[in-house]
Amino acid sequence: GAAKLVVVVAIFLLTFYVISQVFEIKMDANLGHIFARSALDPAAHSTKPPRYKCGISKACPEKHFAFKMASGAANVVGPKICVEDNVLMSGVKNNVGRGINVALVNGKTGEPLDTKFFDMWGGDVAPFIEFLKSIQDGTIVLMGTYDDGATK
Repeated sequence: GAAKLVVVVAIFLLTFYVISQVFEIKMDANLGHIFARSALDPAAHSTKPPRYKCGISKACPEKHFAFKMASGAANVVGPKICVEDNVLMSGVKNNVGRGINVALVNGKTGEPLDTKFFDMWGGDVAPFIEFLKSIQDGTIVLMGTYDDGATK
């Protein structure tokens, strides 16, 4: 009876050793750590990447503004301008138009000041020039095109 018990224990230990070598199980973990990481803990198993402002790939340093701009695609998709996770212009907001789309942002606070679009295909250039001349110092100017940017 004792010989059978020794053989069973030896086979168990040999099997455990082979499995630990094949699956590279670390033996320095204790049972408390193993049970602490339960399958119910979503933070331990999260594969979702972190989300940064405006959907950019990494966080901006302090005292910098996060922004993302995308010009339009032909006359199908309008431009999109986002600053500090605030979409200023997009086709969804219905505030974009053919030509040059402009968003003005306060350079110190990041607050949006104005959004306009200027038709440089069939429209007049004078309103666009006057608009550019009226921009105050310290203002961030973001521009995106839609359909045809300009012929003039």
